Amino acid sequence: MSIEQVNIHNFKCLKDIAVKLSKLTLITGVNSSGKSSFIQALLLLKQNRDNFETYISYHSLMEEAKLLNIEMNARIDEMIKKTSPFVTDGEFVTLGNVKNLLYQEAFEELIQIELTNSKEQSFKLNLDTNSCFNLKQVNAGGSSDDEMMISEILNNLDYIRTDRSTPSVTYPLSNKHIQNNSIGLNGEYATHYLAENRHKILAIEKLKHPGTTTCQLLENVSAWLGEISHGIDISVTMHEQLQMASLSYQYVYGEQTTGQYTPLNVGFGITYVLPIIVAILKSRAGDLLIIENPESHLHPAGQSKIAELCAIASSSGVQIIIETHSDHFLNGVRLAIKNGLLEPDESQIYYFKKQVDSLETIAHPLSIDKQGRIDEWPKGFFDEWDNKLNELLW
Repeated sequence: MSIEQVNIHNFKCLKDIAVKLSKLTLITGVNSSGKSSFIQALLLLKQNRDNFETYISYHSLMEEAKLLNIEMNARIDEMIKKTSPFVTDGEFVTLGNVKNLLYQEAFEELIQIELTNSKEQSFKLNLDTNSCFNLKQVNAGGSSDDEMMISEILNNLDYIRTDRSTPSVTYPLSNKHIQNNSIGLNGEYATHYLAENRHKILAIEKLKHPGTTTCQLLENVSAWLGEISHGIDISVTMHEQLQMASLSYQYVYGEQTTGQYTPLNVGFGITYVLPIIVAILKSRAGDLLIIENPESHLHPAGQSKIAELCAIASSSGVQIIIETHSDHFLNGVRLAIKNGLLEPDESQIYYFKKQVDSLETIAHPLSIDKQGRIDEWPKGFFDEWDNKLNELLW
């Protein structure tokens, strides 16, 4: 089940935006234009999933109580009011007081986040500045639905932050994350995940690298990483007594193989991009994957290759949202469409920008055609190369 549209009202600089998500959606724009705020709105829903499920359960009981007696109805209503307050500081985001999240010039002290899914069901969160919230979920036919469609979306949401795990001699273990098919927000458990699942067969066969002989996870992670650093091979080792896992690399050149190197002794970008490759290769159709700045510390060719990998996963049913500042990543997506790896209507670009003399963010939609061409090129949208080239020439 995918998200078709996200509507956000009065959240930080997002006064009123409607973003239609595709299979692969790129969120772009200058710094502090609202890109991260958009992602944070989705992560707030993920962070409060347990609260939502409790609320829905109580609401269902209250509806039944109306048919029984008023006293029970009042007691359950009181239980709803005692539901845990909305969590703004938690595992996924740390944003402080709800009052600080309200759009500066809002006419009402109410934040709204609404999702519409591929079955035309909608889920709306209403949150006031006292951290009190209520939910509304409606089917396409207009009837209320106590069954939590939002749970399926949030359960399948995976998120890789900008500040990912850096090169180290050892990495931590987390059985909880591995059992939940997670590698951590920073990718800190990617090594543990690979050690436990090295022989796991890719859920999406199209993600198999053309140079591998099997669909096993570790072999394919090595092969895709080899597109960024040619000839590289990965080894992972568990040290259960120390509650640590270690990662090492070696290079194959001709008929020779180097010794093993720790992540400290190879390029920084290799280890930094590893969680992204693992997150994509372990994904399943129906998953929602949010990745911030996949281009960080990568050569332009590597950035384009990660874009290609994202395009293949998206075409196979993984919904991916990318926040990026990279024209190389953008061009990688454009080329993937031109080469038939992704259909034009399976991608969408949004250019976030502030209105002139305003705090309000506008989400400007852009599309890519079959030839990889973008339908329009607004001022400020990846035009710095041309701007500086003109200055150099004239």
